[in-house]
Amino acid sequence: MTQTEKLTWRTFVPEDFERAAVLLGRTWLSEFDGAAQRAASQIELAHYLSQTTWSLVAERAGEILGVVLLSERGQEVPEGAGWAELEVRLTRAAEKDDRLAEAVRVEMDGVREEAELEREYASEDPEGADATVKLLIVSPDAKGLGIGGRLFSAALDHLRETGARGYHLLTDDSCDFGFYEHKGLTQARRRRSRAYWPGVDPAADEFYVYVYEQRL
Repeated sequence: MTQTEKLTWRTFVPEDFERAAVLLGRTWLSEFDGAAQRAASQIELAHYLSQTTWSLVAERAGEILGVVLLSERGQEVPEGAGWAELEVRLTRAAEKDDRLAEAVRVEMDGVREEAELEREYASEDPEGADATVKLLIVSPDAKGLGIGGRLFSAALDHLRETGARGYHLLTDDSCDFGFYEHKGLTQARRRRSRAYWPGVDPAADEFYVYVYEQRL
């Protein structure tokens, strides 16, 4: 039996939250120390889950190796209010510690900037506005297993089954958006970032956020 065959594929459940947040922090927030990474990753994940209508998790032996979250226009968000409340509670708790509050502000400033670009994109009602890939993340421990591709393909199969005209996602220069171009997505919007991104000096470097889209 191969490593891939040992994988379990299932819907995200609340009990996954802590482990998925750790994966997000390890992958995207390595510039932060342990406590700051934990606070910022939990708040960011709760934010995405508050908008999630469909999800898929790849798990092996109790370890989460990958997650994809979709937000579909006009669809019900299961437990969305609960995740939004958790985001507020976690943010208030982090604000009691200046160091944690700063880490959360830095991370969520980037999330908010991407959301602004997304609203600009969606205002013209393109086909890609029917759905958003809110999160696609794969553990560094799962390299070579094809988990990212399988998660992505499953999400697109779901969107086709529900009749979505297209979808989009937000990304930035810190990510390997070549993966999305390889999957057939095209760049629909680009904006030079005004936010501070860890490891990037906005006064000296050009750092962009993007909308990528694809018709179905």
